[in-house]
Amino acid sequence: MKKLIWPVLLVGTVLLIIYSFLIGTPLEIHLATRWEIALPRVLFLLGSFLLNTLFSLTGSYVVLFGSVSLFLGALMNLLEFFFAFPSFFYTVKLIFYVAGSLLLLIGIFRVFLKLKRFTLMFRGLFEENNDMVIYYDPSGKIVDVNPAAEKFLGYTRIELLGKTIEEISKPGEERVLFQILNFSQNGIKTLERELLSKDGRTVLCECKLAPVYEGKKIAMIQEIARPIDDIRKIEDQIRRERKRLLTYFNNIPVLSVILREDGTVEDVNEAGCKLLGVNREQLLNKNWFDMFHESFPHETFERSFKEKMVHEGTIDGRIIRWVFIPLEENRVMVTGLDITELKENLTSLEEDKKFYQLLLDLSKSLLSLGWNDFVFKQYLLSLGEVFGSKSVALYEKKNGDFVLTASLNGSFEEILSRIPEDIDCENRMLRIPLEYETDTFAVLLIGCGKTDERLFEMARLLKNHLELIYWKLKGEERILWLAERDSLTGVYNREAFESRLAYLINLSKRYSRKLSFVFIDLDDFKRINDSKGHLVGDRVLKEFVNRLTSLLRKSDVVGRLGGDEFGIILPETDRTGAEILMKRIEEHFRESVPVDGELFSVNFSYGISVFPEDGESVEELLKVADERMYMNKFSKKRGRENV
Repeated sequence: MKKLIWPVLLVGTVLLIIYSFLIGTPLEIHLATRWEIALPRVLFLLGSFLLNTLFSLTGSYVVLFGSVSLFLGALMNLLEFFFAFPSFFYTVKLIFYVAGSLLLLIGIFRVFLKLKRFTLMFRGLFEENNDMVIYYDPSGKIVDVNPAAEKFLGYTRIELLGKTIEEISKPGEERVLFQILNFSQNGIKTLERELLSKDGRTVLCECKLAPVYEGKKIAMIQEIARPIDDIRKIEDQIRRERKRLLTYFNNIPVLSVILREDGTVEDVNEAGCKLLGVNREQLLNKNWFDMFHESFPHETFERSFKEKMVHEGTIDGRIIRWVFIPLEENRVMVTGLDITELKENLTSLEEDKKFYQLLLDLSKSLLSLGWNDFVFKQYLLSLGEVFGSKSVALYEKKNGDFVLTASLNGSFEEILSRIPEDIDCENRMLRIPLEYETDTFAVLLIGCGKTDERLFEMARLLKNHLELIYWKLKGEERILWLAERDSLTGVYNREAFESRLAYLINLSKRYSRKLSFVFIDLDDFKRINDSKGHLVGDRVLKEFVNRLTSLLRKSDVVGRLGGDEFGIILPETDRTGAEILMKRIEEHFRESVPVDGELFSVNFSYGISVFPEDGESVEELLKVADERMYMNKFSKKRGRENV
């Protein structure tokens, strides 16, 4: 735009001159006699041209166009000295004058506004500056200070005005004055010096001394002083921290290496050299990935310059956890911690957790469901996983032989040719004998790829746990048996028998089925007790019960209701079926019972009651059967008497 002004001005001048020749009427004048009129016009034209040149150097187009308008008006004013023009020519000249003057006034007003803003900005920078700003006259006396100087030096502004530079300087600072005297040769001076506060305290500052000129003469000297006591303390602290960091870097018990962006090693600590098995000189300025390419991916390294990264890699079979910390100047610090042992411990801990959880679950199942093959079949796979085996089997002792109870991936009879007394491993098979009251009741077989102390410790824990559960279950069975059974004969006692009878009555009632109850009383059994003694009588009772139960079905229930009184429950049996059974039993007992080399004749009377004809409760069936038993006993007695 500024370059365009001069061609426009030149074209306008040429056009005005041409216009004057074409339109104006030349005047016959004698310049020698009218120079006092022509000279001011020429000077006015020259002045407007100089204004135009000056304002073209500024950034304001307003004053530039104003000066151009004045120049054109001055040119027209000069041309009218030589030519006579129509009246509108003078109107145009007036427009140029007015427009130019207005534009210049507007521009000057804007300059004043800008100057005011600059003044406000200067005052703001002066007043709010955190650094001390002090102005001296050429003799070194203070003429103005900002609030920061009051704050750091402890004086008020009034107290500082008029003081010399020597009064606020530490004694021996003659070089400051020397710097001031040499401004004209060297310009702005930068130095460190100590200012003296009101309370005698020195303030170390980084100072800049700059002259303020009026023409070629120094009018004032500006000093900007930045206190650097705190900065020096911070720098000292940074140096100490850096020293500590280097000490820590070299003594930290993990690998620490600083890598440049291209992957070359800038530094490595002693622990890193020891872990990698190399000397420090062998690593410095060498490419890390050329030597340890398996340590971590190059992509992870590149990302670490932007964010903190963590990666697990390996070096020589060891597991290393790498942490990447970006540093300045396109470097990254990489620390590596050998976590091989930690990983192994965590893996072992996880395996122990699975093992103990298996023990807990297996215990719950066995205690709630009892010792049976169904439970073990559910847990064989889990046992194999815990022990790292695909083959598991449980053999239990039944009738003197070990029989397969549950197995995973085959059976192993050939391994049981010899039952171990303790846990052992034979043919890559872990054998765990389970004992109860000095007798081995089961053997657990688990395939094993390798054997170590941890494997045997797990096997011992499993053995002790299973034996304890088995002992508990057997103890509970024994307690339950003693609670329900007659201690002499082993059949149900009266309370348990009646409870069983009540249960089977309800079951028969639900499914509308028959049920027979037989009440048995031995005839003249007192004679055996009196003649042979109660011990012999007890043996006769036991033999009687053994023979009686051998003649019954598994579903039939026998109970001892008194000294020589017994009861039989026959589920799903009507009266006819019960009569047939009792006739067969009577026939069987026609033969004498051998006890301790003697033969005893055991006779009995019985009575039968049937559900639901004879009653629907335990009491009713017992009562009816008891009455019929006595009727049977009475009829047998009368028959013998008649004979």
